[in-house]
Amino acid sequence: MTMRYAAITLMMVGLTGCGGGGSDLSAYLRAVGLAEAKEAEARQLAVDTPCDQASQCGTVSFIDPKALCPMPIYVPYSLVSPTAAAAKTAADQQRELAAKARSLSQQPLVPCPAIMSIAPNLACTASKCQVVQ
Repeated sequence: MTMRYAAITLMMVGLTGCGGGGSDLSAYLRAVGLAEAKEAEARQLAVDTPCDQASQCGTVSFIDPKALCPMPIYVPYSLVSPTAAAAKTAADQQRELAAKARSLSQQPLVPCPAIMSIAPNLACTASKCQVVQ
């Protein structure tokens, strides 16, 4: 259990004890758990081998369902691996689940800075897709 999850769980217990927000917070925690489980699945499916050239590499992206200002997290993977399509599908589902969790959050809305996130450059080195600088 991560420290963030533990803190949210403690917050849930506190809100439930005060008689407010328990069911809403429970729905939020379930949504966060689903998004995190889908991210774990996608990461397992997004293998970085095999490849012969950079064009066989891509990225899957994830969003932290608990972040106030979420930025995509990019992970390189092989587009020609047997699990490539399943990895992309799982990553797409993770972003949808993360958006759902964020919509259930009881955190106040704060303006996020307009920062562009650009997918990293990739290369195929020793049959492995990798981020290059």
